[in-house]
Amino acid sequence: MQISSFDIFDTCLVRKCGTPENMLDVLSQKAFIHEPQEWARQEFVAARRVADHKLWQENPHYTLQDIWAEFDWSHQYIKPKNELCQLEQELEREMLVPVLSMRDKVKECRKHGDKIIFISDMYLSSDFLIDILRNSGFYQDGDALYVSCECGALKWDGELFEYVRKQENMPSFRHWHHYGDNKQGDYNAPKKLGIKCTLVYHAYTPYQQQWADNDYSLGFKYPSILAGLGRALHYSTEWNTHTDFVLDIIAPFYCSWMYQVLADAQKRGVKRLYFCARDAYQIHKIALAMQPLFPEVGIEYVYMSRKALYNEDNAEAKLAYYKQIGLATTDKVAIVDTTTSGKTLIVLNEFLTAHKCTEVTAYYYLLWNKVDGVDRSKYNVQVFDQYVKDNLPASRFLNHPFIFIFENYFSINKEPKTIDYKDNKPVFITDLMEEDCFFTNGYDWTGLHESLLVEYAKAYVKCGLGVYSRDIFERIALPTMNTFFETPHKVYLSALDSYCFIENGSSKQYFFIKKSTNIIELIRKKRNYAWRRGTIYYSFSNWLLAILKFLKHE
Repeated sequence: MQISSFDIFDTCLVRKCGTPENMLDVLSQKAFIHEPQEWARQEFVAARRVADHKLWQENPHYTLQDIWAEFDWSHQYIKPKNELCQLEQELEREMLVPVLSMRDKVKECRKHGDKIIFISDMYLSSDFLIDILRNSGFYQDGDALYVSCECGALKWDGELFEYVRKQENMPSFRHWHHYGDNKQGDYNAPKKLGIKCTLVYHAYTPYQQQWADNDYSLGFKYPSILAGLGRALHYSTEWNTHTDFVLDIIAPFYCSWMYQVLADAQKRGVKRLYFCARDAYQIHKIALAMQPLFPEVGIEYVYMSRKALYNEDNAEAKLAYYKQIGLATTDKVAIVDTTTSGKTLIVLNEFLTAHKCTEVTAYYYLLWNKVDGVDRSKYNVQVFDQYVKDNLPASRFLNHPFIFIFENYFSINKEPKTIDYKDNKPVFITDLMEEDCFFTNGYDWTGLHESLLVEYAKAYVKCGLGVYSRDIFERIALPTMNTFFETPHKVYLSALDSYCFIENGSSKQYFFIKKSTNIIELIRKKRNYAWRRGTIYYSFSNWLLAILKFLKHE
């Protein structure tokens, strides 16, 4: 009989929050009856680690129940130990997601007739782990699972493999192949016994690795948790060239900003937020995923465009539609969109006040300071403004062609354009030639962006990242985007291959980037692509780019 055995954690399953240490940070936010002070949260985490470490030294075959029995720390708002034990298990269940490539590997081994065994040095029970593995598509009847806390043996020193051999009545280790991520427990120890071993490594993407490596926080490790979140969704999703761009560049930016918008709106007493079609399509989906945390703020989607808004001949129909959806009201409401010159809000408020309705405020993440008379107090974009002011290279955010990226690729959607209103409803344009951006491969990426962003937003909240959104926005999301625009990595540039747009007022089509090895084509002014720097980084080998960067700094 051939045996194929698999480690569980960081091999078959990965946590959305990243490391086991990060799990304790997330747990600490749910461990108190009332929201704790930061010192209390940190002391809770430290006490939980002390209990774990003490048991490891005394008896490494301990259970989760043993940890909480050993846990020795008190606080007036801490939940009872039995609740904390149950809460940790519930959190593990929420955090763990399958690695699709390993699930395929298990299916392949099973198809070949191998006996499938799961092995883990862990304090969680086998029943608990089997349930998670079964729900994740790994475990089937006839498989086996061995966990150190129940077997009284560890993978780390090879004893658990010897225990499994005896339980499975195997004469030797000769027909055994083990897969796992730990160099000692899943490779060195079993290899000494004669087991064939494959070391599994689920790497971080370049930006995720950068966040994790630079996490020197003594408090809540949100950079490392954010890296773990992106990594988990990367490996639990069918990968394509757009996946990492969405998870590493768009999602941290949109989710950290959207959480701030919702929190600010609730604090200011805003009754409803109106997300403007079409550019706010994706952030509207994110807001819906986060709304349970902000029940006092209503979420609405409004069909609005400059063409329909600026049309003075449709005032009656426009007013009827705005009243129907609650935008034309005396309540305190606000609109949400991506970028603006400031004129849209001016025109909208002039229209609303002319019809005795309350002015609205607005949330944008980027305000071009191009329109005279703009009252910036009505625009909640201070964070982004300050970042651009303090980081000169970030000024490219305000320039062509990156506005197309923000308005179209980040929020790619299939929503029709609104051109007018009639019978309390929007009137849409149907001419496809009016599209601003498209992909020459003909594929619509809307569904991928939406599914990834919604899943990311839900996990973002569950991982407790919301309250750190301003720091994430300023210290991770914006610098990462700035890094991409300054020295773009090929991993992410591939997502923009075949992405085209039509210049306003022109029928001419432009690629955003275009792979080319023709130096003359890259340096001439007339070209059919918009982003020269991105094209250069996409077209040439990494070693050549490294030389060019070195020479630039000499």
